[in-house]
Amino acid sequence: MKSFFTIHFFSGLAFLFLIGFKPVAGQNLPDVPNPPRLVNDFAGVLQQHQITRLEQKLLDYEDSTGSQVAIVLINSLEGYDVADYAVRLALKWKIGTEKDNGILLLGAMEDRKFRIEVGYGREPVITDGIAKRIISENIKPNFMTRQYYKGLDAATNSLFQAARGEFKGENKYSK
Repeated sequence: MKSFFTIHFFSGLAFLFLIGFKPVAGQNLPDVPNPPRLVNDFAGVLQQHQITRLEQKLLDYEDSTGSQVAIVLINSLEGYDVADYAVRLALKWKIGTEKDNGILLLGAMEDRKFRIEVGYGREPVITDGIAKRIISENIKPNFMTRQYYKGLDAATNSLFQAARGEFKGENKYSK
């Protein structure tokens, strides 16, 4: 069985070829940190104690569930599509690849673009619609007021709820 990232990567590439896009060969994806970390703030917007708290929270979640959640904050996508960048980064870093249940929360700070990329093993409970709602309800309002930690903390809580099938959120589209 092919992994979620592989299937969506190739279907996404086909779509991008149809609409035209910048070549990704020169795309500058960050290397996997050594030692590996689940919270990577390449944009420098979090304080060290906030990184430490989020890191511990994500490690505890991985220990208790076997699912890996990673947060990566970068300055810019350098003109690349956020979905393509997220898939490529998740593949390069092998986030959750053992059970294909990884989740990448990517933020491009200067571009104000966010993406939650979900592995195939988690896709039935964390759909694209839920991921978009988590971004619009937790990340965007907090990031607009520069409360980056608060937004990431709330987003990870919502992701954990969604993984348990408990996320309700504020469905702004329901009557």
